[in-house]
Amino acid sequence: MKIYTGCVTDRGNFRLKNQDRAICRVKRDKHHILAVACVCDGIGSFEQSEIAAEMMTSGISRWVDGLDRFRPGALTKEDLLEDLDVTIRELNTLVCGYRSSTGVDIGCTMSMLVLIDESYYVFHVGDSRIYCVNDTMYQITHDEVSVAETGGHVKSKLANYIGRSTELWVNKFGGEAIKGDIFLLGSDGLFKQLNFEDVAVRAEKIKSDKRAQSVCCELVSLVLERGERDNVSCIMICVNKTDRQ
Repeated sequence: MKIYTGCVTDRGNFRLKNQDRAICRVKRDKHHILAVACVCDGIGSFEQSEIAAEMMTSGISRWVDGLDRFRPGALTKEDLLEDLDVTIRELNTLVCGYRSSTGVDIGCTMSMLVLIDESYYVFHVGDSRIYCVNDTMYQITHDEVSVAETGGHVKSKLANYIGRSTELWVNKFGGEAIKGDIFLLGSDGLFKQLNFEDVAVRAEKIKSDKRAQSVCCELVSLVLERGERDNVSCIMICVNKTDRQ
């Protein structure tokens, strides 16, 4: 199986700073592949939430670096995913510790996709999103928000996020990655102004990491041109299965 990836995050045209963080790391050997993509969106009502987003994505990058190489014979999928789950919870504890020790409110969402050979696994907290694009475009994560009426207006509130509590709830699930699948991860700034046609018209030309990166940049520029006011992050993982020798 071959994959092509791209990753970009942008402050946008209106915010003073970028509270998003996005990473996409890939490890390959002759027969196997491991990809880890993660988007964290700092909570806007907390002025320094980019700290939480940075703590999470930097921690996940260190976790990937700690895997000298992905060897399924030496490390099972189950062991790898369990270790990643523990790492996520440890990082959440660090974010909570920062809040407690400094008195500064910080927090972020986290949407992570892990691709191991022909299977994908999702670790999700909050309302950043992961979509699968093939013949259509559909959201595979669920926005973890609550809705309440205040002063005659219905407002949504983030019900779960990194740093909220040391007892972290992580929504976890997985499935099979099939030929032609494109996994699109993004902060909420990406998807409010984006539709299936925007992705589909560009997806046919993706045959390299360079092109996947270019498409990510094009999608971010597109939503900003349409008036998006938030920070915008976009990660793309394009699956192209090939026959093994």
